[in-house]
Amino acid sequence: MIPTPTLNLFSKTSELNKFDFSNVIAQFTQFFNSLPGFEFDFSGILATWKMIAFVITVLLSMIFMVILMKLRHLTTIEPSIIEELTPPEPAKGPLYARWSEILKHMDSAKEAEWKFAVIEADKLTDLVLQRAGFQGETMGDRMLSIQEEQLISLGDLWDAHKIRNRLVHDVDYFLRYTEAKQAIDRYEKALRELGAIS
Repeated sequence: MIPTPTLNLFSKTSELNKFDFSNVIAQFTQFFNSLPGFEFDFSGILATWKMIAFVITVLLSMIFMVILMKLRHLTTIEPSIIEELTPPEPAKGPLYARWSEILKHMDSAKEAEWKFAVIEADKLTDLVLQRAGFQGETMGDRMLSIQEEQLISLGDLWDAHKIRNRLVHDVDYFLRYTEAKQAIDRYEKALRELGAIS
């Protein structure tokens, strides 16, 4: 009769509240090795698993460090880059308030309101040109002193100003809404380029 191997996880001399892991491994190895035709090395497997766990821990630590560095880089973006990425907020102040009023007149169904909007847009643009330092007695004189490279929308501004002149010099001039809207759009383009509104 073949003696049956027994697995004794705790030695009789050790206390129950003390757990010796290396002793358990040794017991498992001894138990399986005592079986006929069976050889098992728990300590070798344990060492292999320890090595695998160590490599995985190192890899995860490296990945964590890379992610941490990327996050730190995102939180320290230069203020100039942030300004480029975020659209500017609409300018507040007297010029913005005046421009808002002009646009409200364009929402009317009355021709007189459109005429008023065009004339006021011309006055506002003239004020901005004066503040920008362009010299001249009238708005026309100031626009003549502007070089095309100084104001890309100069041609559009001239077209809008001509419509304003028709309104001022010919009280019977009939202003169509499309013409008024075109003039207002051109004034807006110039005002945006001059930085008066955004």
